[in-house]
Amino acid sequence: MKIVFLTSNINEPRVTNRIAEFHERGYELEVFCYCRDPERPFRKEEGIEYHMLGDVGRGASSYLKRVSAEFADVRKIIKGFNGRDVVFYLINNDMALLYYLIRGKHPYVYEEADLRHTYFGSDILMRLFEYLDKRIISKSLLTVFLSKGFARFHYGEKPVPENVTFIFNKLNPRIVDYPYSKIRVPDPNHLRIGFVGSIRFESVFNFVKVVCRSFPQHEVHFYGLPVSESKDSFEKILIYDNCVYHGPFSNPSDLPAIYSEIDIVLSTYDTRYDNVRFAEPNKIYESVFFEVPIIVSNGTYLAERVSSMDIGYSVDAMDDAEVISLINRLTGEDLLQKSANAHLVPKNECIMDNDDFFSIFEARRIIMGLQ
Repeated sequence: MKIVFLTSNINEPRVTNRIAEFHERGYELEVFCYCRDPERPFRKEEGIEYHMLGDVGRGASSYLKRVSAEFADVRKIIKGFNGRDVVFYLINNDMALLYYLIRGKHPYVYEEADLRHTYFGSDILMRLFEYLDKRIISKSLLTVFLSKGFARFHYGEKPVPENVTFIFNKLNPRIVDYPYSKIRVPDPNHLRIGFVGSIRFESVFNFVKVVCRSFPQHEVHFYGLPVSESKDSFEKILIYDNCVYHGPFSNPSDLPAIYSEIDIVLSTYDTRYDNVRFAEPNKIYESVFFEVPIIVSNGTYLAERVSSMDIGYSVDAMDDAEVISLINRLTGEDLLQKSANAHLVPKNECIMDNDDFFSIFEARRIIMGLQ
């Protein structure tokens, strides 16, 4: 049975990793994809046919326009596979929504990485899309959440449906090919705070602005690329001498060097949105693996996870006084203790190993009578 991938963001490493996982297990694949950011290269697997469908914008404000623009492409793709023995793998909810609205007849796997509809300004729209999202989940062969927080958002304390499973955004297995040894001892009089990944969110920029302005003895280092809608905000904080931009990096090969150079990793995403409050970014797994304490936004599922392991700190990144208070109370001893707590977590729990997912996928295929 062929697996047909549909994604609107082929630049996302998580997406290319998922394609590679299926490919390594011998599935026949075909990929239809949009490019979210032409400046970002992506990894192609040999022996797979890729169909580039064009470039699409990013951001909540362009979501409905993007879905409208993608409609004709997706309908043509679905019709092209009528009568053929395939399973569609729909990455992110724009592809899943279109498949549902077009009434595709093939079984599908839905991978939900974001609660995109929680960014809508209209409560009516958000409730409508939440209803549609849960319908899409209920009709799927299998739905994959990237955070247990998403299950809490959709179902509260109720049991999740039997066709729901989880894949956590852990480190690429190739990380073990790159040696890492934590040798940096944090100096509370000269801390290096690092942001690693796609650069966005006003809460990150405000945190950095407060730190750079109020604590000239500390440094903030950025590794990655700013998303298009955040470039202006990012440039405004680069005026500080103790804010350093290193540019893009290669994942996973550059991660050991990056984490060996920082004392704390910053992951204070914007809690105005439910998506952020319920998500579980990959930063927590990087923090644990490299034994570098993490700062996250309070009132989030991520903050609960960090607190349960005692590996970092939570803060309201939009509250200047709270940011200052946090930085003032950081000590070398406490940072070392957070690192020691992370050291207690087995490294293999931080590395992507989705054998269980593929077992569940094959079991669901058998239950549904798919060969």
